[in-house]
Amino acid sequence: MTGPSPLSPTPQHPLVVQGRSEQITYDGAWVTIQDPGQPSRPGDRRAPIEDITDVEIKAARFGGRQVRIEYARGSDRPSLTVAFKGNQQESLAVLVAAINAARDAIHSPRPPVSPAPADAGDELRRLWQLVQRGEISREQFEDAKGRLFR
Repeated sequence: MTGPSPLSPTPQHPLVVQGRSEQITYDGAWVTIQDPGQPSRPGDRRAPIEDITDVEIKAARFGGRQVRIEYARGSDRPSLTVAFKGNQQESLAVLVAAINAARDAIHSPRPPVSPAPADAGDELRRLWQLVQRGEISREQFEDAKGRLFR
């Protein structure tokens, strides 16, 4: 693996984990599976992080481990699987943690955006209407007005 921070890969410093016959590269935006030591080419399997719904490490059928990358249901893309030797558990764990952290950040619900603060004149009119309806006192109005114009 290369790069200054394993959980924050970039195109200049991607996470790279060598499999038995392929390698997985994660650059913070894309997961690429390709032959090691080869430049990018049309046969490479690439997935943007937004399209990935699950990444997991499983025991491989003939020993070692495999990383399985799943897409959303209804996607016409098959899942991606790469086999690894058994001694790469730590590298695989870092890779999967980085991909899942980015995926979770993208797919997690965003906090609601608070409405823009009202224009001071509109707020002052609203407060005065509250005074006229008897919902707040004149003193409360003056306090709120003072806070508005600080």
